Amino acid sequence: MVSEAVSDPILFYDGVCGLCSRAVQQCLTWGDETSGLHFAPLQGETAAKLLPVELRTPPLQSLVVYAEGEACTEVEALSRLGKTLQAPYKQLTQLACSSVLKPLTRWTYRRIAANRHRIFSDRCVVGAGARFLN
Repeated sequence: MVSEAVSDPILFYDGVCGLCSRAVQQCLTWGDETSGLHFAPLQGETAAKLLPVELRTPPLQSLVVYAEGEACTEVEALSRLGKTLQAPYKQLTQLACSSVLKPLTRWTYRRIAANRHRIFSDRCVVGAGARFLN
């Protein structure tokens, strides 16, 4: 069980979304293993304990990153997630979330999130392991 004093960041994803599944797979590939990043579905027990109901109630609109006692979505979540990645992905994420590109990144993120079920399959293939929470 996860307490509210979680020290490692958690990436919450839509557990039935193919795009979200791919995002988790990329984080596993691009991630810095020392970051302590964990993964949990928005439909799971950990989300119910840590996230406000509006972030885990369908229709799910965003990935959520929970870090330092705060839940972030959209560009803010990408910025937090970027801190857990290896170079050059960390720097690319920082650039995409910079004040200059933030409006474009937010617009793009919202368009993809709104259409993800039309573009990608609804089959999630995320595995299990020590970094995955319920």
